[in-house]
Amino acid sequence: MPRYCAVKVCRNRGGTAWKTISNMPENKRISFYPFPLQDKQRLQKWVDNMRREEWTPSRHQYLCNEHFTDDCFDIRWGIRYLKSTAIPT
Repeated sequence: MPRYCAVKVCRNRGGTAWKTISNMPENKRISFYPFPLQDKQRLQKWVDNMRREEWTPSRHQYLCNEHFTDDCFDIRWGIRYLKSTAIPT
């Protein structure tokens, strides 16, 4: 099943980033991260930062790495891991 970013204005999906100017796929690796559904306080911060009213994420929805700052990640062996304290911008 392809993954899509849950942010309304984000067109990133399936590991492909989109250029906003040319409206074309950009050759850039995109990672997707599930919502922290088990951590209610952190989940609320994620949802608040998305500015979507009357919306609750499901286990099938994700945010792409473009909505996090670089300090939200640990990189080990060339793999980007989202820190457990990360909050999207």
